[in-house]
Amino acid sequence: MGIGDKILDHYAKYLGDFVGSEQYRFGDRIVQILGFPNVFKDCMVFATFGMTKFSEEIHRLCEVVLPVDDLYDECSEILANTVCHIVAEKMEFGRGILIEGVDNIVPGFSDSCGKTALYFTDVSGLPEEFSVVDKGCEIYMCFFVTKEEAEFFKQHGSDAFETYLEENEIDVAAVRR
Repeated sequence: MGIGDKILDHYAKYLGDFVGSEQYRFGDRIVQILGFPNVFKDCMVFATFGMTKFSEEIHRLCEVVLPVDDLYDECSEILANTVCHIVAEKMEFGRGILIEGVDNIVPGFSDSCGKTALYFTDVSGLPEEFSVVDKGCEIYMCFFVTKEEAEFFKQHGSDAFETYLEENEIDVAAVRR
């Protein structure tokens, strides 16, 4: 069984059946975004499928999930474009990456929900075993942040930022929070 089949089995085990799949092409790069409903109450969890193909560019074998409670089409498109940007820029991927400029992908997104960036971190809200597929492929999570949250992260770092979110019980899946 190849890594792709293992990832799909892993997603099915922890997230259930996906209800949709969109393929995004950026030059010679293709990333699929799968949609999993009802993993969390009133949310859709989008998951990348194909990011592992670019492990050399980003120095990590991984995929990413994004839980959101609204603006599904826009969020899926932003996730795909952001992942392709990370690959194109050959960023060393991992916890604590902030990608700003979501309005460059979906104009007006920030006006509709107040979020300006995607923040990438370790998975939370799912069993710990979800974070690794077959002892090699890591799963990360991302979520949308406001301009103020992005500035807090830049000033204080990922540990302080994530502590702030936890202490203030901020629901990171709430796109319009």
